[in-house]
Amino acid sequence: MIKVRSTIFSLTGQEPAQTDYLRWHLLDHMPEQYQLPGIVYALRYIADGDYPSARIAGNGPLANIGNIVNYFVGEPVEQTHQEFLELGLRLAEIGRFPEHRPSLGLRSLALLRWYAAPAALVSAEVVPMRPHRGIVLILEEPTQEDVSPWLKWLHTDHYPEVLKVPGVAGAWVYGSTGHWNLNPNFLGEPLYASVIYLDQDPLETLKALTPLLEQRWASRQVRPLFAGPLRTPIRWDAWPE
Repeated sequence: MIKVRSTIFSLTGQEPAQTDYLRWHLLDHMPEQYQLPGIVYALRYIADGDYPSARIAGNGPLANIGNIVNYFVGEPVEQTHQEFLELGLRLAEIGRFPEHRPSLGLRSLALLRWYAAPAALVSAEVVPMRPHRGIVLILEEPTQEDVSPWLKWLHTDHYPEVLKVPGVAGAWVYGSTGHWNLNPNFLGEPLYASVIYLDQDPLETLKALTPLLEQRWASRQVRPLFAGPLRTPIRWDAWPE
């Protein structure tokens, strides 16, 4: 049974120089979140170098995403979200939050679907915990009230094809929900988020994925706010160069 019930996405823009900031966040701030009762896992991704220009869709402020922190939240969901906000304030009070980056959004979304590619050789429930080189992040907003046909198409037709693309390890899909009573800081307009996990070079893998991803918007039931690659700032030596 999957432990993750929802996610917290923290989105910020592109930064020209961020080595010190990334080191602080990866080695100091992000590990502290594991003291919260429902934090199952956390991952960070960046879009630098050729990555920003490789995005295939963008609209509004989210088109400029350059950094993502993805916190995986299990039970107790509501308590964890509240303590997440309180922990940030507490760390700032003791000088452990030295730099605030302008935020593009802090969103909580419910986990809807999870998939693993056969080549990954792991269950879909653990795909994000498996080391990977980067992701393709897709943020979409509905353009009509009922997008159930689109969601069904994603599950029955789209993701089976995505998982066949070489370099794809799996995908997790999230969506807005009113199921939990959360702080307004985590809420916003209806949103769907998909994270496609990549074993191979994200820029090269995206080229193969692009024709499939562009099909998502053909029905005009949703529109993309962001669709593009990001890389992990941690180097993995599990694969030969």
